Amino acid sequence: MEWRPDGAAPPVPVAAAPVVPVDFTVVKRRLGGGGDMEVRDASGGLAFRFVEAAGGGGRALLDAAGGVLVTVRSGEVMGEWQAFRGNSLDYKDIIYMAKSISVCSNRKEVHVFMPPRSNFQDMKASYRLIGNTSRRACTIISGDSIVSQTNLLYKLKKVVYSTRKFRVTIYPGNDTLLVMAMVMNFFMEK
Repeated sequence: MEWRPDGAAPPVPVAAAPVVPVDFTVVKRRLGGGGDMEVRDASGGLAFRFVEAAGGGGRALLDAAGGVLVTVRSGEVMGEWQAFRGNSLDYKDIIYMAKSISVCSNRKEVHVFMPPRSNFQDMKASYRLIGNTSRRACTIISGDSIVSQTNLLYKLKKVVYSTRKFRVTIYPGNDTLLVMAMVMNFFMEK
């Protein structure tokens, strides 16, 4: 400990925000649509899981210990979803609302609206998710900035790639939990 003449403790250093992107690996555990997925950090440790929500009708994002962080449920209209904190379905616990704008064989676009907005009428999306679910490709955009990207894990000299594993790269200054919930939402049907 450093001695100071006034007897005060030295200032505590403030941790700097990461300046490099953070990568996670998502692995689909079951074959077929809607299978559970595990999210592993760069060291291979379990970080999150995507599973069917309790009571069905949606998906849940769990932490490594199995606690429910976010529940995403279908809205009243086809192609709309709502994300809630934990297991709650109360409007006061809503994190975001999402709406599929376009879906075709090779492109999907989802717009995400953050509260306090209550509906999808005449609003500008807070985030846009654009990509291809079968190729596990998704780019999350906020304004003019890329927040996160997903892509398949490619290996040199390999011709066929597994769609059961893909990478999620989250760029500095973005909320990991929010990004993981949006990624889960985007790949909900696949």
